Amino acid sequence: MQLEVFELERIQSEWEHLVRFNLTESGVEPLKISELVSEDQIVNWLADTKLGYSQTNGTIPLRELISSLFPGTDADNVIVTNGGAEANFLSVWNLLNENPERNEIVTMLPNYMQIHGLCKALGGIVKPFYLRTHDDTWVPDIEGLKEAVTSKTIAISICNPNNPTGAVLHETQLKAIAEIADEADAWIISDEIYRGAEIGGPMTPSMFELHDKVLVTSSLSKVYGLPGLRLGWIVSIDKDIIKGLWSYSDYTTICPSKLSDMLATVALRPDIRARLLERTMNKTRNNWEIMRDWLDTHSDIFEYVVPRAGPFCFPKYNLNIGSVDLVYRLIHEKSVLIVPGDHFGMSKHLRIGFGYGEDNLRSGLGLIGELIQTIK
Repeated sequence: MQLEVFELERIQSEWEHLVRFNLTESGVEPLKISELVSEDQIVNWLADTKLGYSQTNGTIPLRELISSLFPGTDADNVIVTNGGAEANFLSVWNLLNENPERNEIVTMLPNYMQIHGLCKALGGIVKPFYLRTHDDTWVPDIEGLKEAVTSKTIAISICNPNNPTGAVLHETQLKAIAEIADEADAWIISDEIYRGAEIGGPMTPSMFELHDKVLVTSSLSKVYGLPGLRLGWIVSIDKDIIKGLWSYSDYTTICPSKLSDMLATVALRPDIRARLLERTMNKTRNNWEIMRDWLDTHSDIFEYVVPRAGPFCFPKYNLNIGSVDLVYRLIHEKSVLIVPGDHFGMSKHLRIGFGYGEDNLRSGLGLIGELIQTIK
């Protein structure tokens, strides 16, 4: 197993706690525990909870709450994982290992590169299909996807809403992807971790009901503002593959943390979930106005597609410097951290997160503006 350095995670791990202004985050500002449960509950839970192993696939109440988001499912259609990262890892590992004669995964780009790296490390072949800009929006290259999928393809991997572009695939596009997967008898790994962070318009449609062989992965990290819980999940209509994934998780983290499972069960209660989603949508929409105004002020440098979901944007720039070099100059000269587009497979782009506080955003953007004036 030959692992590539996960460049995006490495640069964040090295610098996010050292810079003054971190604009790399792809979620909204995290909640405090006291914003989720009362102080009395916190004291009682900490005092009374035995720190043993939790139910290894997630407690039944938590899995029932997750399954309630997917019509026609119950707790046995769900496995709880340690974050969306483990959900994606288990999905790729299981599909490649259980189907050695089909070692290709066709992956949407640009994208968070975890599945891309995992597939290669586990001996699979990664084949890209792309989001392209057309009429001021990002759209999937369906013809390119058709060409990429073969009899060796075990899965098509998508992220909807997409990280880093903020694109939302509408139902017609999802159905086209599902038809291609159906013809190839391939699975779809649908990372839906940003559903609920729409800047405008309705909730993003899920791939779940459009194809029989779908693994939906998600977590509480991005939309819910609870990344520190490290609580994710996989949902499938196929209960047999969920059982198989449970077996694989026995060889990784075994079970979610006891306290994470408890707090997740609170967060996904319908009333609390609605409040958290409203918080995210409000923060995302308000901060996008700040982000957009700044981009428009620097229209000689940046061009951008308006993100439809997610507290981040992915502008293209026209400076004579690569994205990695630009980001390191920002770190060392301005103490600001953003993500280079090269870490998503796209040169001359930057991912800038705007889901945290307004003061942090304005200050960080101001310093980015200062640096780019010296490069022009």
